[in-house]
Amino acid sequence: MRAAVAIESLKDNPYFAERVKGIADEVNYLPARPDRDRLQLLLGEYDLLIIGARERVTGDMLRPGPVRTRIVGTLSVGTDHLDLPALTEAGIHVERCPTANVQSVAEHALALLLALSKHLKWGDRLAADGRPRTELPSLPFEVRGKTLGLIGYGNIGSTLGKLGSALGMRILATSRSRQSGSEGEVRFGTLRDVLEESQLLSVSVPLTAETRALLDADTLSPLRPGSILVNTSRAEVVDEQAIRQALDSGRLAGYGGDYDDAAPDLVARPNVIITPHVAGLTVESNDRLDNELIDRLVAHLKG
Repeated sequence: MRAAVAIESLKDNPYFAERVKGIADEVNYLPARPDRDRLQLLLGEYDLLIIGARERVTGDMLRPGPVRTRIVGTLSVGTDHLDLPALTEAGIHVERCPTANVQSVAEHALALLLALSKHLKWGDRLAADGRPRTELPSLPFEVRGKTLGLIGYGNIGSTLGKLGSALGMRILATSRSRQSGSEGEVRFGTLRDVLEESQLLSVSVPLTAETRALLDADTLSPLRPGSILVNTSRAEVVDEQAIRQALDSGRLAGYGGDYDDAAPDLVARPNVIITPHVAGLTVESNDRLDNELIDRLVAHLKG
């Protein structure tokens, strides 16, 4: 089996480098991340491709010529950069890393929630300009005793819920499997319930046809005035124009996101904090991502 690895730094992980040699006779670490044309060529040259979330594989890339690739491994939790139906139809198996960066993303979401509740960006700007604290829009508030609404209660949402509970927050969550009742300290409700009852909200759902623009103007209308919303999902889960309107009206006191290509005018606001899709990248999660992916690839190939 011939394997191509799009992220050259993976060869510096001895665990990954050793295990991948056990499933491939030839391993080629690419010196540069492949663009679309290069990636299309690789699909015809290698049995196994290991890529990251930057590399997109679309259905039209599989049609022009013979495709040799039988397995794609992606160093990501999400798979929205891959055309899964087209890959399945072409007989290509996909492996991902569903748990490796859960703790990192949950901590990042909590950091955004705390930073916005404490007006850290706004306060930093005032201090840098030598302006007084009286120019803050309002006093910061404590999160203890507040309701943390989790839109999505998968690995990340449930981990964030535990962190929030440890800080004294009440936890209310949406789940695909239940819309009422409770489990331990977590209470479940509908999306409207969560928006109406929570002062702090975090959305962590995969990007699908159902979740694209999940939070638009209509959906956000039940927000409590002064709420804070953080999005560690893909950018497309949230309608940025609806965010602007909610910020202007005061229904949102702050917004945080972790994704690329946020609108500059939104990023410039003192009550908005956007990070460049870095929530899942920590010292600890980097090795876990590499190791989880290669373990899953080995397990798949060895049955």
